[in-house]
Amino acid sequence: MDQQAKKHLQEEFDASLEEKDQYISVLQTQVSLLKQRLRNGPMNVDIPKPLSQMEPQAESFTKEENTENDVEPVVGDGASAKTLETLQQRVKRQENLLQRCKETIRSHKEQCTLLTSEKEALQEQLDERLQELEKMKDLHMAEKTKLITQLRDAKNLIEQLEQDKGMVIAETKRQMHETLEMKEEEIAQLRSHIKQMTTQGEELREQKEKSERAGALG
Repeated sequence: MDQQAKKHLQEEFDASLEEKDQYISVLQTQVSLLKQRLRNGPMNVDIPKPLSQMEPQAESFTKEENTENDVEPVVGDGASAKTLETLQQRVKRQENLLQRCKETIRSHKEQCTLLTSEKEALQEQLDERLQELEKMKDLHMAEKTKLITQLRDAKNLIEQLEQDKGMVIAETKRQMHETLEMKEEEIAQLRSHIKQMTTQGEELREQKEKSERAGALG
């Protein structure tokens, strides 16, 4: 329940209580005047009418009282007993109506107390939920920060691995190039050695042929 609704409900309740207090005051005045009539005997006493805006139940009693107020005053000693009885009945009804109004007000106050207790309980639950949400927010913020840190570390690691990979590739290429150069040099040396051996072989073969020809001529 928002603040505006609670304020409106409180204003309505206060207005209802004030209205009922005024109605009780009028009823008490009626009872006092009726008792005065009982003490002084039959006479014309103006009895104030209750307020017009009341609860449906109170309005029914008001209509009944207004009907009774319309009774013409009785003149003469012969009707005194009847008038006294009528006034006593009216006083009793007014007192009953007053008692019922008091009970209604007490019931409304109890309901107000109950609503206040429920409101406080709901407010306490709301505060607890807000605290839980705040804790969850802090926890999620910490987890988010941790996750961001992990992602940053992973990114840095990937970049480092990429750098290491580039260095490894460059080193591998360098070693392969040196190896190829060494192999080419070995091949060149072997070719030179083969050429040298071939030349020596041809020279030996020519010397042998010369020796054989010289032996045949001698």
